[in-house]
Amino acid sequence: MGLVVLLACASGTGHDASAPPVAPATPILPTSHGSDAAALPGLPAASLPGYVIDVTRLDIAALSTDALDPPSLEALLAGAGFEAGAQRRFTARGKRLTEVVARVLRFRSADGAGAYLAWLRAHGADLLGARARAADPPRLPNAIAYSHGPSGCCTKDTFQYFAAWTRGSYALTLLVGGPGAGRQSAVPLAEELDARVSRVS
Repeated sequence: MGLVVLLACASGTGHDASAPPVAPATPILPTSHGSDAAALPGLPAASLPGYVIDVTRLDIAALSTDALDPPSLEALLAGAGFEAGAQRRFTARGKRLTEVVARVLRFRSADGAGAYLAWLRAHGADLLGARARAADPPRLPNAIAYSHGPSGCCTKDTFQYFAAWTRGSYALTLLVGGPGAGRQSAVPLAEELDARVSRVS
């Protein structure tokens, strides 16, 4: 379940924010933690009225496809005590944000969530392509952020902003894409997602 997919550009680098989906089109079958994933808090539909919502369970195999080296991320997630994950993807045409992807991942401990966040901190290019740049993150625990701007080589390439942070034993990520994607549009959604996870962490 790659967070984004490679751009079909001559350069072969970067990612296409408009290319669906960021998780497999077929929902991941429940693992031993499948029922746990279904119970994880998430960004509510009311946060983005008028959007189509796709909810997907996440397991280690799915998450590992975010990496350019999937086996290394699989090993990290297993060692970090990953337990369950869920993704909500919101899509709409003709809006300032055409895509929002919110993930909540639960680990056995806060250290495990921190280990995954450390991987995200060091792998911006895996997430958003070679044009990824460190960005100003939301004011949330241990938050990091990356941004990506259109390269000009692909007409479907668009702005993206990615943020990640931890809340106890949970790791949370938010990706926004579209003409209005950036810190200003992402922060209210990130804060709402964080508030919902705070109630259970």
